[in-house]
Amino acid sequence: MTILLWTLRYEALMAARRKVVWGAVLPLTLLSLLLAGSSPVVTGHDDPAARVGAAAVLVTTLCSLGTGLALADRMRGRAGSTGLPELLTATPASPLARGAGALAGPMLAALAPVAVLFLLYATVVTATSGSFAPLGAALAALLTSVLPAALLATALAGLIGVLLPVAAARAITVVVWLWACHFPPSFSPVPTPTGTVLSPLAGYTLVDWAHAPAVWATRGGDGPLRPTVTFGTALLNLALVLALAAACHLLGHFIARVRARRIGAS
Repeated sequence: MTILLWTLRYEALMAARRKVVWGAVLPLTLLSLLLAGSSPVVTGHDDPAARVGAAAVLVTTLCSLGTGLALADRMRGRAGSTGLPELLTATPASPLARGAGALAGPMLAALAPVAVLFLLYATVVTATSGSFAPLGAALAALLTSVLPAALLATALAGLIGVLLPVAAARAITVVVWLWACHFPPSFSPVPTPTGTVLSPLAGYTLVDWAHAPAVWATRGGDGPLRPTVTFGTALLNLALVLALAAACHLLGHFIARVRARRIGAS
């Protein structure tokens, strides 16, 4: 655990020093909160907790995507740094700790201002409504929707960034992310995970645990991948998003290691 914490600290500090992290995440955070304070889709709800839940949809969509775009070159940078993979391997850390730190450290650094600003927004809603439900909804959304979505966006962008040039990886990540989060069955000409338990938006957790409007779960669809919102289906949605993030990260990490060995051999 100590090694993992030091790995997280090192990776977070390295990410925090990069201008691209702040340049990608902060503007999208401010945009999401601006929309949360002005869009009728959010402000039209009488329930203050529902307003925070609807705002969490914006934060999950934009800020998680921004985190992925900012960190799309993380694995590529490691693969292209001669000697760095060997140096990391020589440290007294298990591959699991190094891998977890490499993914979670930069992501936590990028999400820190997101969490602060979103909790500030929820605190204002709580103060004006006289209920603690909005603040509870914000905490639930951060832990069960924003954080898992950012993990998946970061892992997916990193995987694509290893396979393709970073600029192309970022463009593809935007298209894939919006397709997976906001292309409902009635809109998408091809099958889409939007509104299913596979969606990285984690609509089931937002609806059941963060008081978001029910429309953000199934998105008007039906079928085995779009069950009724319950505690169990929300938990399934969360587990599947985390599993997809782990799969993308492990695959990207494996490809990066193979490329690093080829560079070292040449």
